[in-house]
Amino acid sequence: MAATRGPLPDKPASRDTLPQPARPLDQASLPLGEELFDHAPCALLLTDPDGTILRANGTSVAWLGYPQHELTGGMRLQDLLSIGGGVLYQSHCQPLLRLQNAVADVQIDLVRRDGARVPALLNATRRRFAIGVLDELAFFAAGDRRAYERELQRSRAELLAAQAASSEATTRLRAAIGELAAAEHRRQEFLVAFCHDLRNPLAPMRSGLDLLKIMLPPDHGSARLVAMLDRQLRELVQLVDSVADAGRRTPWAAGMARHRTHRRRPERQPVRQPSSLSSVAGKSRTRVPQAL
Repeated sequence: MAATRGPLPDKPASRDTLPQPARPLDQASLPLGEELFDHAPCALLLTDPDGTILRANGTSVAWLGYPQHELTGGMRLQDLLSIGGGVLYQSHCQPLLRLQNAVADVQIDLVRRDGARVPALLNATRRRFAIGVLDELAFFAAGDRRAYERELQRSRAELLAAQAASSEATTRLRAAIGELAAAEHRRQEFLVAFCHDLRNPLAPMRSGLDLLKIMLPPDHGSARLVAMLDRQLRELVQLVDSVADAGRRTPWAAGMARHRTHRRRPERQPVRQPSSLSSVAGKSRTRVPQAL
């Protein structure tokens, strides 16, 4: 019996795949603190608690347009701020620096030498050094952020205007629907009243024609005229019934004819139709004409 072969050992890793030791950094080649301060991606200022500028990095010189000797030659921080920014710094930043020795994310505007404004975001700390208490200030460019915020505000204003327009349109639509409903109500009310008033003269006309058909013999000369009037009256009654049905399509129109408060007329007694011509002749003294 052949012996079973065990698992093969793993293939040794290639020399190229082994982790290489990190190359030691030359500390001498790294930028020094002064160079980092001067070329920082933000405007750095060092002032005393009163705001007098003691140091300024190269970014501050590039952003503000002032030479180094002017910035550190007696200028104060308030000279670089707009009017609103100066008020904000005195009323908000200075009290916070005295209370908690730091402020952060303060939107403020710097003023260049040519008068142009530079939107910035201010972070500041107050620390004690060997020479005394000093304020370290960092201004970050916030032009893109301001533009983004203005775009958000504009979009929000457009959204609110659209919502107001939609609400106004909805209000107008509801008012129009109410007016249409009121007009439909008046139309249905008119149809119901019209049909109710029109049936009053049609009822005696119907009774009179039925009486004439009974009283006149079939070979009478006016029989065709009576038949024509009967046919036209039936069509008129159907037309009135159709109009009345259109007026009863709403729930409130059904009881309109029964509860009218104007132009109430006395009810007419229906004419009883005699069963035969002899009964009419016996009960009535009216002479039947031979021809209409």
